[in-house]
Amino acid sequence: MTCLVKKMQIAQKKLQNILQKNLLIVAALLLLTTAGGCLSAIGRSIANSYLESANELTASGDSEAALEELAQAIRFNSTLAQAHEAIGDIHRDSGDYLQASQAYEEACENDPYAFRPHYHLGLMYQRLAESARAVSKTTQLLNDAVKVYLRAVTIEPDDFDANLNIGVCYFKLGLPGLAEQYCRAATQINPRSSQARTNLAIIYDSQDKLYEAVRAYRQSLELKMRQPRVWMSLGSTYMRLGRAKKALSAFKIAARQSPRDATPWIMIGACHYRKRDFTSAMVAYDKAINLGPNNAKAYRGKGVVCMTLFVMDSKRYDLREKAIDSWHSSLEIQPNQTDLRRLIDKYDRTFSARTRL
Repeated sequence: MTCLVKKMQIAQKKLQNILQKNLLIVAALLLLTTAGGCLSAIGRSIANSYLESANELTASGDSEAALEELAQAIRFNSTLAQAHEAIGDIHRDSGDYLQASQAYEEACENDPYAFRPHYHLGLMYQRLAESARAVSKTTQLLNDAVKVYLRAVTIEPDDFDANLNIGVCYFKLGLPGLAEQYCRAATQINPRSSQARTNLAIIYDSQDKLYEAVRAYRQSLELKMRQPRVWMSLGSTYMRLGRAKKALSAFKIAARQSPRDATPWIMIGACHYRKRDFTSAMVAYDKAINLGPNNAKAYRGKGVVCMTLFVMDSKRYDLREKAIDSWHSSLEIQPNQTDLRRLIDKYDRTFSARTRL
């Protein structure tokens, strides 16, 4: 019963909108004959009526009908920025970023001081850059995104998303200094954003500012503990600093948070290997292989441990065989490991020479 009443109310509202628009059109025709064709004010009223109808249709989920109403709105007032923006919103929500960008471009041209269409136009350029195949096209779209985002932050300097996205675009363009500037601004606008702290840490990491990166990663994790990828990044940065113990702790947390992911166990194996705890390293790599039987790095790591143990005890031919078998398994998954092929050849030749002696 309630559903039927709601449908009747929607139908009644649509009928009222149609009657209102028809009355405005009749008024426009009367004005044409009595006032020398001055239709601008009436045209704007009709366009606004279509826009209101489109907004209601969009809210009810009828995007196709809303687009038809918006087309009529633009027909009566081609400079109605809100109508172009509404078209952009519909296409953006449907994933059609190209058409959305075209609509937002019209909205920005007709209202150069409106923040939302500028921000969303930048976002569309950024999304299109992510799917572009040619490097030159990606670069062009990222530059276009930056240009529009900069206009957006001129209008609204304290918008968090715009500042954060400018930082992302600059980073992808290979300009970490500028990326850092806007990412830092984002952290100041919203100090509680773990994403902004993570982005800042990645930027620091790319510039070998490792201590700053560690601090930013930890700040991100203080704001949001359950971030296995961030724990992995923190562990990798600790590894670069030569702090295997702290790296191991970070990787173990990542493993607990992503129990089906082999990658943390590969890094746990690497930490144990660096600490010369070969037994624990072997256990970690076996765990990684069980979780990811198609992971080339897991087999490669296990092979390194086995071969190291064989070098330490040259009578353990079984370890040598395990190493070679593991490396071959790695190559079957990822054939382009030329350095690994050289290692296999090296130890095969060494072993053959020893057996001849």
